[in-house]
Amino acid sequence: MKRLSSVSLSSIEIFCQLYIKNSTKEVALALGTSQPKVSRALNALRDVFDEPLFIRTNNKMVATELAHSLYHSFSDILSCAGEVETDVINSISTPEPHIVISTVPQLEIGLAQQVIEEADNNGVSDSIPISTVAWSERSEQQLIDGEIDAVICFKPSTRKELLSKSIIQHRGGYLVARAGHPLWQSPTIDNMINYPMVKLVTMPFPANKSPIGVYAKTTGKPMQTYATAPDLGSAASSLLNSNAFMIVGVKSAVDFLASINGLKACKMEYAEDQFLLKGFSYPTVYLWLKRALDGKVQAPMWLQRTLESYIVKSHK
Repeated sequence: MKRLSSVSLSSIEIFCQLYIKNSTKEVALALGTSQPKVSRALNALRDVFDEPLFIRTNNKMVATELAHSLYHSFSDILSCAGEVETDVINSISTPEPHIVISTVPQLEIGLAQQVIEEADNNGVSDSIPISTVAWSERSEQQLIDGEIDAVICFKPSTRKELLSKSIIQHRGGYLVARAGHPLWQSPTIDNMINYPMVKLVTMPFPANKSPIGVYAKTTGKPMQTYATAPDLGSAASSLLNSNAFMIVGVKSAVDFLASINGLKACKMEYAEDQFLLKGFSYPTVYLWLKRALDGKVQAPMWLQRTLESYIVKSHK
């Protein structure tokens, strides 16, 4: 007889089923497997015990004396294996749902941390996984499909499956450039258009246009784009290593850039800011959330309030 350790649990299960059903075909149907696999398992057991175990009689697989003896032991083994599996499953705690928020780079600083804090304040585990992903034209469909949980962006959605809520308009841009930039001697828009611009990949204007870029064209000096940055960190690097500048309207993003050694930020003159915005609507931040079939928002109220509060605070 070969070593019992070579006997697999699947073979033992097939043995026990065959003992009860007396038919390889019925065993295969019960276990959702093939008859050849049942036969291979039986042959492996016969090889281990050097005994037929089952003898075909009148189209039935009849157990031998040894098979009768083995059945009770094999049944106990299967029972123990089932208990172990159940204990393992029960010992694994169900993880908190993962919250994914799609947002524009201007409104990413501190977002995940604020959601974590508010989750804790609302009786939700503060260890809940929170992540942010960059907003894109695909974000709308991703939210509908349940791949993400909320969207913060600069455009409304017209999809009936979504709540598209206008949260705040930001009025007043900030000039950001390296501290030693010549612009700081006279930070007017007519001086700005003499230098290249750093743009973020998502601008709060239609077709990703820049109001100062539109103004530059009217003067016969088309604005040069030094870089289109995917995030604030990349934008800061471009500003530090060039004579480029950027205009940002979200105060938290401005504060982040101004906190970087070597960069400086200053609020633009009101009259010039208004002049640039002629022909443009005031930049608006929207929050998108998915609706259920009955029209109710699926996201928990605490998350909706947290995101709205974050957007408003980011502009102060």
